[in-house]
Amino acid sequence: MEDYNYDPTNHLHEIFNSPDSLDELPQLLSHVNQYKLELSKQIKHDINTYNSQPTRIASLNSNISSLIKSIEEVKSNANETQTSITLMTSSIQQLDCYKKNLVLSMTILKRLQMLINVNNQLSEIIHTHNYKEIHSLLGVVKQLLTFFKPFKSIDEINQINLLIIHSQNKLIDDIFIDFEEYVKSHNIDLADQLIYGCEILQLIDVQYKEKLTNWFYNLKLKDFKTIFNNFDEAGSLDNLNRRFIYFNKILTDIQQNYKDIFPENWKIDHEISIMFCKLTKQDLTNLLPKHKSDSKIILENLTKTLEFEKSLNASFQTNEFNQLISSVFEPYLFVWVQEQDKLLNTKILEFSSSSQLPIEFQESKDILTILKVNNVPNLSNSCTELFKNFHKILTQILKLSNGEILIELAKLFSKYLFEYHNRILLPLIPMDEDLTTNESLKYLTMILNTGDYLVNNIDDLSNKFQTLVQSQYKSRIPSFDSSQEIYSQLINKCISKLIVKLTNDYRICWREFFNMNWQSLDQVNDVSSYMSELKSITLKNIQIILPLIIRESFIRNFNDKLIEHLVHSIANNLKSIKPLTVLSVEQILLDVYSLKDLALKLPLYADPNYSEASDKTCSKSYEKFVVSNFHNLESLLKLLIVPSLPIETLIESYFELIGDKSITNFIKVLNLKEINNQFEYIENFKLQLTIGTGDLQTSNKLLQVLEEEEPIVSGHSSRGVTPIPEVMSPMLLPAKKNLNQFERNLREFAMTGENHVNKLNENFKNFGKFFRKESD
Repeated sequence: MEDYNYDPTNHLHEIFNSPDSLDELPQLLSHVNQYKLELSKQIKHDINTYNSQPTRIASLNSNISSLIKSIEEVKSNANETQTSITLMTSSIQQLDCYKKNLVLSMTILKRLQMLINVNNQLSEIIHTHNYKEIHSLLGVVKQLLTFFKPFKSIDEINQINLLIIHSQNKLIDDIFIDFEEYVKSHNIDLADQLIYGCEILQLIDVQYKEKLTNWFYNLKLKDFKTIFNNFDEAGSLDNLNRRFIYFNKILTDIQQNYKDIFPENWKIDHEISIMFCKLTKQDLTNLLPKHKSDSKIILENLTKTLEFEKSLNASFQTNEFNQLISSVFEPYLFVWVQEQDKLLNTKILEFSSSSQLPIEFQESKDILTILKVNNVPNLSNSCTELFKNFHKILTQILKLSNGEILIELAKLFSKYLFEYHNRILLPLIPMDEDLTTNESLKYLTMILNTGDYLVNNIDDLSNKFQTLVQSQYKSRIPSFDSSQEIYSQLINKCISKLIVKLTNDYRICWREFFNMNWQSLDQVNDVSSYMSELKSITLKNIQIILPLIIRESFIRNFNDKLIEHLVHSIANNLKSIKPLTVLSVEQILLDVYSLKDLALKLPLYADPNYSEASDKTCSKSYEKFVVSNFHNLESLLKLLIVPSLPIETLIESYFELIGDKSITNFIKVLNLKEINNQFEYIENFKLQLTIGTGDLQTSNKLLQVLEEEEPIVSGHSSRGVTPIPEVMSPMLLPAKKNLNQFERNLREFAMTGENHVNKLNENFKNFGKFFRKESD
């Protein structure tokens, strides 16, 4: 309320908080008026009181003036006191200064006397060559000279300094003379003093230490430089090992006869070794260009150099000598890589001249017996031999260098991974028309397993290069991804070819299927003969194929593709039966159930000793896959049993069994049921779609790949893939002689007809699109 910007609104709200409070308004106005009168009265009283006291105000002004005067007097007295104290202490400060100067003068005189005495003593014993005592005195002199450094402008001090410099120069000359004498005579008396002579030189100036060591190093290497110069035979690259032997003798002599005359921290044996390495590296820089094409000489000398560096590292317990000399060989190691190129090419030629199958599979026709008795891995020995050579080469080069040369080596390995693929494995893949015997199964599974082995080892090889190469070259190591890709494609191609082999074998089954008199069926019998034959063919093939495949994931991959192929083949061949009667469809449905039972057991035959009496089961994921694929086929067959009329019933059955909303797929079903007037069916189908599709999928997978044209009797891919145009190859024959001839013919074709092979690869890529499927 006493605020200058007082706002009465809040108080009014509190007073008149309800309509009833307005009745008290007269009393409130009376109270406010009374309060206003009292305030006015108080204000007048205060004004009168203030105006009635002028004497008091005058008295206050007088007191303030008196206080200011007193403060000024105190300040004046303080200044006078300070002046008196300063006069009293000035004499004391002068006495302190006198004392300080006197102490400094006494110290200077005392140290000057000490310097003169020590210098006299030093001058007296210099001629004795007692370097131990001289070193002690010289140390004192150097300390005292440091003290007198600011006083050099004084003539007497400067004169003493010149005398000391003269003594030091005399000492330096004496020490060098004594070292020369010791080198000539090996005087034992001098040996005990020379180590202190080294300390004296270092104490005088570090440059004299360097002068002495350089003199000593050049003296010990003088004969070496004379003998092993680049202009004489001894200095040639052929005599590099003699250099190392000669220096080892020098190093041994130094360690036995000279190491004790030098301070330990000078490390003269270590330093002369570094000097030798630098000299040798310089000589090699001039010599190597003359022998850059001779890999044998380069490798021999590099090996000897590495051994020498290793011996120095072991001797001095350091890694300082690593590549100190050997790095000069790095630019010339490409010659060695070229030699390895020739070696690997020779290996590829050796591989191409021998059979890639394991010996057990080359001669025997009874593969099942071999698999049951001795489960030999169907893997090409040449692929393991190839990586043994890679490992051997890599081990050799790592002994020489782990620098830039590894980049070239990685390129070389990548090259021969492609060469092995193109010249050894790819020509062994049979053409479709040759896929009729078990020999083709041996080769295809062998190539598949070999490709798998190579993919995994390529990954390890790539990691090894990244681990071993020097860090600055890691980013330049070429990627092996393309090598892995071609072998992954090769694996897919082999799996596709295995399916083609089964497709060829199924021809007789489908021929019987087409020739059956389906219209004359009067009841559903046991499993049809075509299906019995198809199951028998499937079983005979997988009993060989699956045990020959090493990795389980590829077994699963093959089985998945085989299941898809069988389901699609049956679905596509349905249109060959005209008309499709209920009994014929029911018979086929029974056949499909029988095939499904076999399909659920396929992976178990990877064990060559598997028996149907066994209680083994397949994985849940595989069972789910089989059930899902066969469910689509069974649903299609059940839909074909449904009567064509009424239309609504057929459409409802389609939605229930097929479960998609594809008009194209619905038309395929109408074609199978041979319904010619399809307009009303399609319009009703569209109408049902407008009412609501629920959880219908876009398109049923089986109907999506169902062909609309006539089936291919030869049994090629159910997705309508055309036969693969390939160059005619020799027929696969079981006899070893013919088999080897087959390999040789194919390899000759691969090496002389690269363009044809490239075209063949493109066709395979198109064909492999159907079979490529990721394994679970």
